[in-house]
Amino acid sequence: MTRGSSSRRTRIASWTLIAALFAGAVLIEKATALAPPDFSGLGPRPVGAQSAPQSTRAQAGMRDVPAGRYPLGRNVWARDQRPAHHVDLAAFRIDRTEVTNAAFAEFLDALGLEMSGAFGIGAIDRRHVARSGWLLLTEGPEGSGRYPIIALDDDQSRIIFAEGRFRAAPGYENHPVAETTWAGARAYCLWRGADLPSEAQWEAAARGQDDRLYPWGDAPPDLARAFVSGRSGVTAAVGSAPAGASPFGVLDMAGSLAEWTRSLKRPYPYDPHDGREHPDLAGERVTRGGDYVYDRAADRLGVSHRDGFSNAPGRGHRHIGFRCASR
Repeated sequence: MTRGSSSRRTRIASWTLIAALFAGAVLIEKATALAPPDFSGLGPRPVGAQSAPQSTRAQAGMRDVPAGRYPLGRNVWARDQRPAHHVDLAAFRIDRTEVTNAAFAEFLDALGLEMSGAFGIGAIDRRHVARSGWLLLTEGPEGSGRYPIIALDDDQSRIIFAEGRFRAAPGYENHPVAETTWAGARAYCLWRGADLPSEAQWEAAARGQDDRLYPWGDAPPDLARAFVSGRSGVTAAVGSAPAGASPFGVLDMAGSLAEWTRSLKRPYPYDPHDGREHPDLAGERVTRGGDYVYDRAADRLGVSHRDGFSNAPGRGHRHIGFRCASR
């Protein structure tokens, strides 16, 4: 092989890689540009202690965060956390743990979708559900243009359909639900009479009113405080790291899954009146808390981290879950 032919092949390979990266960026941009759908019109059955015991318990067990002035951001670590500043927040409540597969399955059952067959992890297909349900429960390939509630066609989801109802896959009942889109996560919270937390509420619940680096204080992360596995799909039950509790007793705010917030990804200082909390606008939403596989470095498990890996709101993600907040 001559040096010239080798050089040409190298250039061709380089341009092929650039084209692939560009195509991927276009697909991500399209997914991000979709305005969030309003799933509230689906009219799910109300939450009830008999029909939705997991969700009922989660709502009752929410932790109180008092009104006050809370620090937000940090002048070290990533640039998007700057400048450090303070925000005034009204009192609110927030889930003690991330929403579980079992709880989210209750919401899917409440939608009353027309189902016609059982399926296992990631194995839903058109035989199992009417077209309307298919569009709500599957995301399809990149660029499909769908914005579902959850991607049950992804093998990283852990919700199945068996014996006439949605349920968590065996062994994953108390693990945090993954593969929900931003709007799907918010639809669950609204069904419960709550909402996703703003990123300011999330950080207040994780950090309290002092300058701590992590929910538990300034000690470096370890497995007693933050669950990380570094292996895709290898999650843990919620509340598995009790030593990582925040000042308000909120768990799993570092590691486990990253978490959707209500807030659009916009620069600091944080201003709740500049449109970033508008639920109908397109754009990336902030995720918080780091995650068990991609964002497990110490600085990314900090209370001020807000630049999560791959968080287009219209797609499901293996590394993103959520919790709910309410006034």
